[in-house]
Amino acid sequence: MTETQAPVGAGDGFVVALEDPPNETTQIILLSGLASFNESCIGPDPVRDPRNHVCFVARDAEGRVRGGLQGVIVGAWLAMDLVWVEEAFRHNGLGSRLLDGAEAEGRRRGCKWAILATFDYQAPGFYTRRGYVEYARMEDFPWGSTRYQLRKTLG
Repeated sequence: MTETQAPVGAGDGFVVALEDPPNETTQIILLSGLASFNESCIGPDPVRDPRNHVCFVARDAEGRVRGGLQGVIVGAWLAMDLVWVEEAFRHNGLGSRLLDGAEAEGRRRGCKWAILATFDYQAPGFYTRRGYVEYARMEDFPWGSTRYQLRKTLG
């Protein structure tokens, strides 16, 4: 707790103050508390279940990883966390093949939509050409960059 932060709600038995830097034990308690509450409402966290994970990998003839896609199926959504193609192998359809595979797998598992985030310095145009539409934008995240939230109906 920092002395520069004025406690909020003083007099009610609680002290609310900035903890800088955050205490690791406190962070674990907070995450555990939220996870317990969420699981009491919806059951086990689908993100923690490895059966819901999706991972497509692009390897060259020697077996080296040159790109890949990771995501998770949550309800009717395919949520992609990571899409990457090594720079030397971009612009030859490899990224499209990765997305095609993931979207097909999402449909096979009953997904109606796909979601992902990308930055202005990454590939927003690539995704919009593939049918993704922007539904949210975060400017200066981080400073000088824009993060786009994109979604696509899988049908």
